[in-house]
Amino acid sequence: MDGVTKELAGYFQKLEELGGMAKDAIKEQVDIEASQAESTIQGGIPLGDTGGLERSLRKTKIDTGNKYGYRLEFEGENEKGVPYAKIANILNSGSSTIKPRRFVTKAVKKLKGLDDRAAQRFEDKTKKL
Repeated sequence: MDGVTKELAGYFQKLEELGGMAKDAIKEQVDIEASQAESTIQGGIPLGDTGGLERSLRKTKIDTGNKYGYRLEFEGENEKGVPYAKIANILNSGSSTIKPRRFVTKAVKKLKGLDDRAAQRFEDKTKKL
């Protein structure tokens, strides 16, 4: 192996490491942001008589192929057969008789700038190289 080939091999090795670091940085930031969004939603849910809406919030991890993230959703129905997702939507946006709570909207707004925070995490990781 000559000098140029060794240099190219080293260069490609570094590129491979950077790709893995980028992926890890993005996953770490998504994990943090999903937990924060879940906490924001949980903290803003109006307390009901049964606590069913609070218990119905589910965080499901998505890690298949090129997709990585989380799904936060209200699952199930209350004792009257009304889907918790519908109840959460009404409480979030309000109605003519219900003042909007915006607990889901607040969580979504906090996700703005996620790509910048993930890029910063990647930069911090690559400074160690």
